This record gives sequence, structure tokens and C-alpha cells, in this order.
Amino acid sequence: MPLPTTLATLGSGAVVAEIGWGESLAGLAGAGVIAVLGWLLWRAQQAYAIELAEQERRLTEEQRLTERALQDRDVLARESQAKSEMLATLSREIRSHLNGIIGSADLMVDQSLKPPQREHLATLRASAESLHQSLKDVLDYSSIETGQIQIAVAPFNLREPLIEIVESLSPLALLKKLELVLIIAPDVPLHLAGDVTRVRQILFNLMSNAVKFTARGRVVLRVELSQGSVATSKHGATWLHFSVSDTGAGIPEDLQSTIFDRHAAADAASARKFGGSGLELAISKRLVELMGGEIGARSLPEGGSEFWTVLALPVEQAEPPALGAAADRRHVVVLDHQPASRIAASAMLTRLCINRDATDSIAKAAVLLREAQEEGAAELTLLLDESFARDNASGLASLLAPESPVRATRFVLMSQNPEALPATGLEFPVATIVRKPLLRLEALLEALRTTPGSAAVGPAGSRAPFEAGGESKPPVRRGPHVLVVDDDAISRSVSSQLLERLGCVVEVALSGAEAIGLVRASAFDLVFMDCQMPEMDGFVATEKIRAAVGRQAPPIVALTANISDADRDKCFAAGMCDFVGKPVNRTELTRVLKRWTKPAASDAA
Repeated sequence: MPLPTTLATLGSGAVVAEIGWGESLAGLAGAGVIAVLGWLLWRAQQAYAIELAEQERRLTEEQRLTERALQDRDVLARESQAKSEMLATLSREIRSHLNGIIGSADLMVDQSLKPPQREHLATLRASAESLHQSLKDVLDYSSIETGQIQIAVAPFNLREPLIEIVESLSPLALLKKLELVLIIAPDVPLHLAGDVTRVRQILFNLMSNAVKFTARGRVVLRVELSQGSVATSKHGATWLHFSVSDTGAGIPEDLQSTIFDRHAAADAASARKFGGSGLELAISKRLVELMGGEIGARSLPEGGSEFWTVLALPVEQAEPPALGAAADRRHVVVLDHQPASRIAASAMLTRLCINRDATDSIAKAAVLLREAQEEGAAELTLLLDESFARDNASGLASLLAPESPVRATRFVLMSQNPEALPATGLEFPVATIVRKPLLRLEALLEALRTTPGSAAVGPAGSRAPFEAGGESKPPVRRGPHVLVVDDDAISRSVSSQLLERLGCVVEVALSGAEAIGLVRASAFDLVFMDCQMPEMDGFVATEKIRAAVGRQAPPIVALTANISDADRDKCFAAGMCDFVGKPVNRTELTRVLKRWTKPAASDAA
């Protein structure tokens, strides 16, 4: 074979060998890539499997935790429900017993008692009221913490809750020899809209706190139009400034920034020393915040402390004509050593459209009376404080001297405890006695119109000035025909006697079924229905009465120890028209009677 051919042949083999080797390398590289990709895919699958297993584990754990949380929630809900039911039952039982204690004490107030007996009675009633307030504090604080408090809006007369506050605290104040004063500025509107229950609660807490921490002197509840409030009035609301000032020890500097704090309220030392739950201020602060108002406290430069709150309350209607508008030329001079008492009496006389002056000096009073007489006053009245009168009896008697130009002046005495006044002791005639603090416009006006020798005017009943002992006998009255339905003998007896003292003709029923039969057989003006009764409760009884009598059914008022908002709603849903909580008091019964019945008439009418 020629050399070129041989070389060509050899070269061609080399190329083939080279190509075969390259293909082998490419195959090996592809296989390696495939192997790597396979390995990566395997790792990814392993990682995914691990992640999936972890997710399943987490999901299982979350489900387990969720189930446990749901179980815990159910347990807590059951425990909370059990606690609520326990508190409601405890509250109902305590209120039922307090109804007998406080109601019996109210009934005994009208009796002729010796001073030590009256003091023991005041102690009994004050202690019962303190226990009642402590119970309400605990329940209210629990409701606030669980968000169950709601603010309602309804028309109300501002004077009524303020009077209730002062009257309820009067026994304790009398026991501590404190003077309570209520001042409502003449320009403050009385017919407002808002949550009267919460307004009463806030102010009662502030007042009771002041009475509790004041050893001597006075506690003043004042209402006036707010000046320079930082908040803006909404929907035509009037910003009212409420203040409670006292002559106590003041507020220590280290407590001024935390006095409304719930932790400060839990100070057991204060509660043991002064009584009460210690939650009053914390509750008031939270309620004021819910109503969009402001609250604060300060020590007074002259001693004592002042708690204040500003609330926006819409004016519901224009003020009616003053009761004393027709009392043309009557002139009254207020003589009292306490400035706050003079301001309170002057504000009431201004609202009654009666000309008045005020002083703490007998000589100045004589000058004022003489000037009023010279200006043509047809009737002169000196409205004076009892303690001032006893300390200055001889000086006052000089006004009655033959040479005195104002000897025709009528003397009207203001006394914190008219029932305890002795039959003798003053050197001048008294036309009538009015209870102090002055609270009701009607009572003051009637006292000013009373002629000498007629019955005295006062919220605890009428009696002649300095009349000797003897049980008071109310005049025969054709009052409302009322049915009291209650299975508890003590509550039934107390409610019935209180209503009888208010002039009602009372019948009683021991069960709901008996009440239905009585309502079918007789015409009642009003029914007071207990809610918790065996066999047939008050709700079912009310519904059956409505179904049986129809439009002729009398107004039915709940008289119950269950006083929560839910209980109130349940009463109204059953067809009841009003609500009175136990322990019942004369003021609340009077309110209901005025609202749902016609005024009682005497036989002489």
C-alpha cells in the first residue's frame, strides 16, 4: 500500500477514535448531569417531605392548642357564669334581708322615740345603708370590668336624684353630726336627658366618700353651669359642673395623682378605717369616662377637699313656671351661720321667685326685715337655723318686742332632726319647722305659707312645732288601691306598711296565682310585683294578668332584689311598667306613686 494511502487510512482511524472518545465523554457528562439532577430532585423531595411533615405536625399542634383553648374558654365561661349566678343569688339574698332592716328602720322613724333610741336607730340604718353600698360597689365594679355597663338616655328631673342622694346619706350624717347641704344654682336647667341611674351613682359615690372621710363640719353637693370647659357640647347638651366639698382632712399629696386608680381603691387600710369597699372613686371615674365627661379632685386652701365632675346632659324641655310666682310681695330673710346653707336657701327662694336676703347677723337681719317692710312687703318671714336660734334666742326675741317695727315677722325654723326637738326651750313663737337640708321646693313653699299653729312640714311627716311625744297619726286618706305581691313575709310587711304611711289602701298576695285572682276580682290602681316567687314567678304572673284583664289591667311595677340591666329588661319585656329595687325606700315608692296613680284625696275634700 502506498504511503499516502496508508497515512490516510491511519488518519481516518484516529479521527474515528477521537470521535468515539468524545462521544463517550459527552455521555459520561450527561449521565453525571442526570445523576446530579436526580440527586437534587431527591433532596428536594426529601426536604419537601420533611417540610410537609413539619407542617402537619404544626397543624396538629395548633389544632390541639385550639381545642385546648376552646375547652379552657368553655371552662372559663362556665366559671364566669357560675360566679355571676352566685353573685346574683348572693345579691338577691342580701338585698332581701336589707329590705327588712332598712324598711323597718324607716317605719320606726315616724314613732315617738327617746333620744338614745333615735340614735341607735340612726346607727342601725346607717350601717345597713353602708352594707348596701358595699354590695353595690362590688357588683358595679364587676360589671364595669366585664364591659356590661351601658349608658342609657331618658328624660329625668335633675333635682330628684340629688334629693335621693342627700336623703339616703342623712342618717349617717346625723349620726356623725355632719351637716349636708344641697345647692342647685337657679340658672341650672332641671329637666334633662341622660342616664339618671349613672348620674345618681357617680354623685352618690362622691358624696358617700366625703361623708365617710369627714369627721366634723359639713359636706356640700353643688350643681352649676360649667364655665370654660375644655370639652365641646354636643346635640344641644348643657355642661353641668357637679362638686362635692367637705371639711375633712383633705387629700394627701401622694394620693392626688392616683386617688381614682383601682389599685389605690383597693387600699384595705382605708376601707377598714373608714368603712366601705374603697371602690367608689374608681367606679365613678369609669362611669364618667363612659359618659364622655371629666372628673377630678383637689385639696381646698381653707381645709377639706373637693371632688368634681363635668357632664354633658341635653336639656329635655323648658323650665315650667315657678311654684312661687304668684307669691307677690312675700319677703324672706335667711339667718344661718353657715355660708353654704344660706346659699342653698337663697337659691331655692330665687327659683320660687320669692324676694329674699341672707345674713349671719341678727342685727343685719333686723335691718333687712325693716327695709323690706318699708318697701311694702306684705309678709315678712325669718327662715332661721335651729342651732343658731338656740344660741341666740334672747337676741331673736328682741325682734318681737313691742317697739320692734318688724314684730309681725313669722319665724320658720330649719332643723336637721325635727322629731328630736323638745317641747319647750325657745323664747319666740315658731310658725312651722322645715327639715334641713332644704331639698324640696314644694315643702319649702308650703312651710312659708303655713300659718302659726298648723302642722310642720318635713319629709319625715308632719307635726306641730315642739309638739310633745305621741305616735303620729296620719289623716284618713282615700289613697290609691295597691296590691303588694311577695312570697317573703318580711318584705311584704315592710312594703305594705311603707305604702300605708304614704296614704295607700293596701292588699297583699303571697303568690302569683293569688295575685291573678285578686286582680280579676278587684280594681287596683297599682300592683307591686316581686319577681322571684315559687311555682309562678312575677314575670309569668304579669303576663297572665295582662292576658286576663287586657287594657283594664293596672300598672304593674317590679319590686325585686334582682337589679341588673338584664333583670330590668326582662321585667319590661314581661309587661311591667316600672322598676323598684330592694331594699325599697320611701322616696322611690313616692316617685312610683306620683307617676302611676292619681293624687290621694282626704275625706274632707
